[in-house]
Amino acid sequence: MPIAEEINPIGPRPVRVFFAIWPDPETQKRLGSVVEQLRLDALCGGRTTKLQNIHLTLVFLGDVDAGRLPALSQVADGIRNSGMSAFDFTIEEIGYWKHNHIVYLAPRELPAELIQLVSILEDGVSNAGFSVERRPYAPHITLMRNALCRNLPELPAPIAWQAREWLLVKSEQTSGGSVYAPVGRWSLE
Repeated sequence: MPIAEEINPIGPRPVRVFFAIWPDPETQKRLGSVVEQLRLDALCGGRTTKLQNIHLTLVFLGDVDAGRLPALSQVADGIRNSGMSAFDFTIEEIGYWKHNHIVYLAPRELPAELIQLVSILEDGVSNAGFSVERRPYAPHITLMRNALCRNLPELPAPIAWQAREWLLVKSEQTSGGSVYAPVGRWSLE
């Protein structure tokens, strides 16, 4: 009598993924230095975002079956071929969300290209059968989590950011915190 294969009732392990724009190294340094300049850890407590993890999320997908990552890459390939333009934006505000204890940076004005990219991504992943949050897009760069802030200082100076590519990223939890690894990368023209 043949031995039956053991079937994993849980299925493939999901991975946490999102589409994002990563800053170039110089912009990343400027964003990281804001935390130090503002002494946010002393003002708010909490946990600062690691320099290598600083990014602007476009579309957060959450936990996705690892076998479906190629479908997300196909969606991104189609968007890349639609001629999305590179764009610049300026980070000018610092804020604090009390409901989730996050200190963040954000642009005051959103470039039309950013809104268009987010909209096309949301439509593409939704049409491919993925769940997407349908709340208004609030672009921000998380600086701290688990923060308790009463007052925030002014941002010392605006920070220019050139968006020349976007990525599909997976997030893995380790004992040292989240580690982000690119799954795919697409250029903006």
